[in-house]
Amino acid sequence: MLDNNSGILARTARPGRTARKRMNTKKILLAVLLFLGANIILFAVTCPFVVWYGPFRNIKNAAVGAIVTSQHQYLLRYIMSPWEISKLLSKEPQTGGGVSGVTVGKNHDNGVALTEVNSSRFKGYLLEINDPTRVKLGVTASLGVKGELTSEIARDNGAMAAVNAGGFDDPAGTGNGRTPYGVIIHNGFILAGAGTQEKVELIGLDDNGILFTGYYTIREIRQLGIKDGISFGPTLIKNGQKQIARGDGGWGIAPRTAIGQKQDGTIMLLVIDGRQTDSLGASLLDVQNILYDNGAWTAANLDGGSSTTMYYEGKVVNHPCDLMGERLVPTAFIVI
Repeated sequence: MLDNNSGILARTARPGRTARKRMNTKKILLAVLLFLGANIILFAVTCPFVVWYGPFRNIKNAAVGAIVTSQHQYLLRYIMSPWEISKLLSKEPQTGGGVSGVTVGKNHDNGVALTEVNSSRFKGYLLEINDPTRVKLGVTASLGVKGELTSEIARDNGAMAAVNAGGFDDPAGTGNGRTPYGVIIHNGFILAGAGTQEKVELIGLDDNGILFTGYYTIREIRQLGIKDGISFGPTLIKNGQKQIARGDGGWGIAPRTAIGQKQDGTIMLLVIDGRQTDSLGASLLDVQNILYDNGAWTAANLDGGSSTTMYYEGKVVNHPCDLMGERLVPTAFIVI
């Protein structure tokens, strides 16, 4: 049109061109978001099938191991039988046997040493107790009703150090440590599992502080003179021989707690943090190798996952992975 004042032909702008550009950009952005959303949904739907039925056994082992050591292991019963879980996790065969090669002297000093354990994948702590008779079992004051924090069990018993010990059944996923499974032997008395007829998994110490691990009957446990013990596993080192010959042990990567003993009787308590950005966790093979490299003659895996806790000289030194901090547990190995 002709501007009456200047006589210059003014052209009206075309607002439709800019609008079309914006519309095209929005369409492209929407298409990208839809594509990403569809792939995320597809991944979420197919991932469980790939993990459970895919060709990669290690992925399935890691997933099952992570669930077993979490507060939600009850979920496995909906998709796997107990036999399948046991087979997949490569549980130790039901054998016991004595311990040879461990000599506990009568004049042990009271030395206790705490060292850090580090790798590119995990962080943890190793506590060595020269006198094995200083290691006892602490039990929650409300056994069968509610567990206690590892630090609470330590303080209740005037202990200088402690790690969580045995496992517990948690069908509702509440994590209150109320119902321990297997056996609990405390100061020579069987507090739980005395009526069990079949062999039970045992990690226990006799009057001399010698560590026994494996599967035993209640009669065998009494004959061995086990003074303090719980049920968990598997055995990692037996009579100086590594028990995991291939793979990672079948339990995946998770926070870990373990106990070991050197030939001179020194007890080792190990914790490895997991499910954290700076410490993903360790496999059973990792734990076995750490203890073996530090001189373990006997060693076994204790309850791990959210339960993994080490208390030392008045404070928790590791970083439990539970959002609430320490988890309630029925038992702890304590150092008096």
